[in-house]
Amino acid sequence: MTQNLLPEDGEESLRFENELLKIKMMAERGIGASCFFPGTDVPPELENELLKILEEPDNCLEEFEDIETIPIYDFIGKPAFVKESDLGDDQIPQELERIADLLFEKKIIFDVLSKINERQIYKFLTEELFQHPILNLPDSEIGSHYFYEDIHPLNEFDTRKKCEEFIEMFFKSEERFNGKALSLEGTSNSADLSNFRQAFDEFRNVKYELLNDDITSVECNRKASISFDAIGGSGVEPIHFTGEATFHLKYMDEDWLVISAIFPGMQA
Repeated sequence: MTQNLLPEDGEESLRFENELLKIKMMAERGIGASCFFPGTDVPPELENELLKILEEPDNCLEEFEDIETIPIYDFIGKPAFVKESDLGDDQIPQELERIADLLFEKKIIFDVLSKINERQIYKFLTEELFQHPILNLPDSEIGSHYFYEDIHPLNEFDTRKKCEEFIEMFFKSEERFNGKALSLEGTSNSADLSNFRQAFDEFRNVKYELLNDDITSVECNRKASISFDAIGGSGVEPIHFTGEATFHLKYMDEDWLVISAIFPGMQA
């Protein structure tokens, strides 16, 4: 007797099938996980349809080499829209939703990883994504997925992530975070960081929030509001630190690296 391992709920069953299709294509076709709508709330029915199209071996990129490209704005029918500069703050959410719906109707999905506001997203869609080329296949069942960071690269997200990873690794008692060992090599103040880290047995109640940044194409200074308790040993009262952490990063070898970091309690 064969046991049905699929969830009984229709939508959950479809989501389960989608995950199996992704795993199969990643294994057999070398398709990366980033191709499967990460961070996007795509309806499981649409995702299933697109995955099955991608699964077909005949759906190769070579077929599209001779197809002309047109701006996305033309592809979605040149809809009327208001310039970002002419919209009040209270009008932005409604207009942004309208544009997003128009794109979705044409199977165009976009994601924004960086922390930018709705006005910036609207400006990006109407001034940049609209001009981005797309294959002129209006009847195609294959959708398109765009990232803000791919079309309009911002270092805000990458530098924020690097600082968050550094904080998490630095304050982890087991000196590992997501399988990565804590390494202070490459930081200009590695001795100060190491001395501060080794002065305590562990850190607890670590809370932080990354603040605004100052970024150029190759250098970045970031600050963070942070608080934590430093434990010096059994029977010793924890020391509570709170204040501002500072990070200096540089872009080297196609990646952002933390060059120096200073936490509350360290001597600047």
